[in-house]
Amino acid sequence: MLFILAFVNTNGGNMKKLKKILTLTAALSLLGMTFISCATTDDSNPETKKPQNPVTPEPAEDDEPYTDITGTKTSTVKAEGDENADIQIVMCGDSIMRTYDPADGDETGWGQVLQFYFDSGVYVNNTLSNGGRSSKSFYYEKGRWENVKSILSERQTTGKKTYVFINFGHNDQKYSGNGSTFMNYATYAKENPEGWADVTYTKESNVLDSYDPSTAPDNGTYQDFLQKYIDETKALGGIPVIFSPFVRCDVSGGKVTDKGAHNLTAVYANETTARGNYAEAAKETAEANDVTFVDITQLTRDYVDSAVAAGKEKFVYWPNDNTHVRTLGALKICELAMSGIKTEIPELASHAVTPDARILADANTIDFGRIYPANSTVKSFKVSAFNVTEGKITITAPKGYTVSLSENSGFAKTLEIDTDSSYFGDNVYIKFEPSAVAEYNYNLQVTHSSVTPDFGNTPVGSMSDNILLIALTGAGKQKAEGGQDYEVTWPMIDSANKACYTATVDPEGVVSPAVAVIGSGLKETTYKNDYVNGKPRTRFCNSTEDWAGAKDENTYVEFKLPASSASVIVNQITLELASSGTGNMRWDILYSTNDDFSSPVTIVQGGQGTAIDKDGATSANCNEVLTEFKSDTDMGMSIQGKTLTVRVYPYMKSADPGKGSNRMIMFGDVKITGIVQ
Repeated sequence: MLFILAFVNTNGGNMKKLKKILTLTAALSLLGMTFISCATTDDSNPETKKPQNPVTPEPAEDDEPYTDITGTKTSTVKAEGDENADIQIVMCGDSIMRTYDPADGDETGWGQVLQFYFDSGVYVNNTLSNGGRSSKSFYYEKGRWENVKSILSERQTTGKKTYVFINFGHNDQKYSGNGSTFMNYATYAKENPEGWADVTYTKESNVLDSYDPSTAPDNGTYQDFLQKYIDETKALGGIPVIFSPFVRCDVSGGKVTDKGAHNLTAVYANETTARGNYAEAAKETAEANDVTFVDITQLTRDYVDSAVAAGKEKFVYWPNDNTHVRTLGALKICELAMSGIKTEIPELASHAVTPDARILADANTIDFGRIYPANSTVKSFKVSAFNVTEGKITITAPKGYTVSLSENSGFAKTLEIDTDSSYFGDNVYIKFEPSAVAEYNYNLQVTHSSVTPDFGNTPVGSMSDNILLIALTGAGKQKAEGGQDYEVTWPMIDSANKACYTATVDPEGVVSPAVAVIGSGLKETTYKNDYVNGKPRTRFCNSTEDWAGAKDENTYVEFKLPASSASVIVNQITLELASSGTGNMRWDILYSTNDDFSSPVTIVQGGQGTAIDKDGATSANCNEVLTEFKSDTDMGMSIQGKTLTVRVYPYMKSADPGKGSNRMIMFGDVKITGIVQ
């Protein structure tokens, strides 16, 4: 047998490769085969077969190369019910109960997930509860309580059973110094010593836009409005159920305070009496009317106390918010509410089911931006568990990334987390550490030994069988040193105030930008001066008249730098944007260097009021006011031989049918700057 082995540079990480080759050689020799090798790279690693950047070749990494997988887009926190069920529950409540769009992130209402707790014999109707509503405003606002009564009347004629779940209190407690707007929400718990007889219902806020001006609202207490709901529900054959409000995370000494439990003993400025105890008022009203009462306040107070004791309250509550809840919090409110429902209402108890156990992640994609090779940056997401009593979460990091439960240490390719009945969740930290000038767009994998994970109420993400995939995007960037500076500008309007999609280049001829295009979901409309500096700007409205409440793939404005044989570096992307005719428009700004716009990188998500750009700045409200949105200040992104595509996707905070021509996005200058080497 001929047996020749040549191996160069056996230092460091290549020692492991030498061991592999020797093992393979020995195995082949047993089969009487000859093995000859003269390579220093591991051809079994598919990463080494990819074309590499000529400036910094990427070394092979890891003994076992990460195999990325493609999943199916899915979002699972949507309980489906049968609208024709014999029993219907109509939910009447505020932001703690309402249904949230996945674009709102992991924020979830308990009415959104209550259907999981019932079989097909019960339909949970959560179409009417909404944020900002008090017992008072829900009663008078068009399309709220009047719609509940219509449902009750219709079902009364068919003989079908209808329960009305009534859960207010948070917004009844609001205080503001701006007069009647505050009074339109507010109630005292039991007695109203202020009178508030001068309430006016002019158009002072979004909540008042749809009040019926022919109705003269009285200024009753929280108890008074609960009484109205009870009386009018019973009169139409329905069955009212009163719930006290979910606790706020107002904590002192490791416990939820009385104020957090809605017992307001301090007097607001310009008032003479404290508002009182709303949970107690709800209980007294229910008992006085022989109506089922569920004390969510006390039940959730005990639960939140346990979360605080474990240091895990932020797995229940929305970030920077002591009132609204994540998917885990909403599921837990339902579980606790069901304990009272099953005890007090045998008919509903007979249809109760136990929801599936869940492992929840609060992110479907994480963008690490572009950093220089050999540097690192760390970001995190939350993983939590509901109804999970045992097992292990396994998190596997892709090429270029590692994971840990600590922000500063312990990073590895795989992380394992034990789960039991006491497990709330963990912050999982991801370190991005590129070794070369290259794209690192892969999936983080999350699995559990017995439960299929999902994304909670986050935007739609990917699943592959029982593996949850979190898309990680990042790149090692190239130092942009030397060469010709360039600036590409799409002014979007010309000197005659006409839309202009053709870019200018300074200096001319350095790069060749394409003419901007609009997707089929948009159409050009009249220009308008922006509010602050009076410059004329181009506006686009929806071409179908129906604005969606989330990003639509056909509704965008697109800007391109086509592929070039020159060494083109992009250092920054800057866009001037505003809404026009609404403060509820949002937009996502993405870019990609793939011809099919796959694996796009986010510059801004949910622009206008909520957007955070790469420099960490939060945008102001951009209604009629052009605001700059920027990528990294030094992207250092080589696009030699590639086409850079930038897209702006406008949409509404919530679906807005019939308003396509009245809700517009306004463009100022769009710029791309960099150098050609």
